[in-house]
Amino acid sequence: MMQPSPSREVESASLDVQSITGAIGAEVFGLDLSRPLGGSQLAAVEDAFARHLVLVFRDQDMDVEALERFALQFGPFGETPYITPMKGHPNVLRVLREAGEEGALFGGSWHSDWSFQERPPSATILYGKDVPEHGGDTAFTNQYLAYETLSAGMKRLLEGVNGAHSARRSYAPGGTFGRPNPNSSMDIHGSEDALEIQMHPLVTTHPVSGRKALFVNDVYTIGIEDMNDGESRALLGYLLEHSRRISFTCRVRWRPGTLTMWDNRCTQHHAIDDYSGRRREMYRVTVAGEKPVA
Repeated sequence: MMQPSPSREVESASLDVQSITGAIGAEVFGLDLSRPLGGSQLAAVEDAFARHLVLVFRDQDMDVEALERFALQFGPFGETPYITPMKGHPNVLRVLREAGEEGALFGGSWHSDWSFQERPPSATILYGKDVPEHGGDTAFTNQYLAYETLSAGMKRLLEGVNGAHSARRSYAPGGTFGRPNPNSSMDIHGSEDALEIQMHPLVTTHPVSGRKALFVNDVYTIGIEDMNDGESRALLGYLLEHSRRISFTCRVRWRPGTLTMWDNRCTQHHAIDDYSGRRREMYRVTVAGEKPVA
């Protein structure tokens, strides 16, 4: 069950952490992320990350190279399919939406990044270069709590059961981003590969914390192993609705120079599409992860 966390914590002499909500997320002060973290600073960030799942760093002056250096302190880059990266930076996405742009918003539904991969990213890091004065927040939900608040009977039902994950709804030729859009600022290209299915446990065990988390999401979880469509829709519908209960969530408001990192193994996130007519430019990298296990 959710435990209350202090609204303000001091991790070390140089690291100040302020919780966003009692469920998830914290803002971190006292660090310049454009410079390499010292050993004690990195350990403090990793500790805060393990406890809060989403970390927000304000007023960071970073170019793409600095973002890459920051990410590599937590592990090698993850693989990013279907989207053309920044020129000269094969592991960095420029998440861009111009003021007059229309159509589906990239990341605009509840999901965990690339859960259709055999080894989804352990973490995602997103830097706000140019953001609206208001709108375009990102919401996050704690999937440890989503699992821990299930009934004992539901936990028994989910034990040993796999979910089917696929990129087909987004990146198959008939998917949301499956066909080239000449009016889009991002070069997203669909592929038949997106039809492939990857099985992952509905309940996973985090490789660092050892805690169990619900591992489903609206975008990439398309079914449940050994269930027919009606059974799968009914159970997934309940789990998906439960996974984003307001008491599990926080909401991050962006400002220029904000860097947010989140643990992709035990959270979901949702980019909120409420800034029509305003420009938004972000830089995004992922950190490689492990194969999810029960």
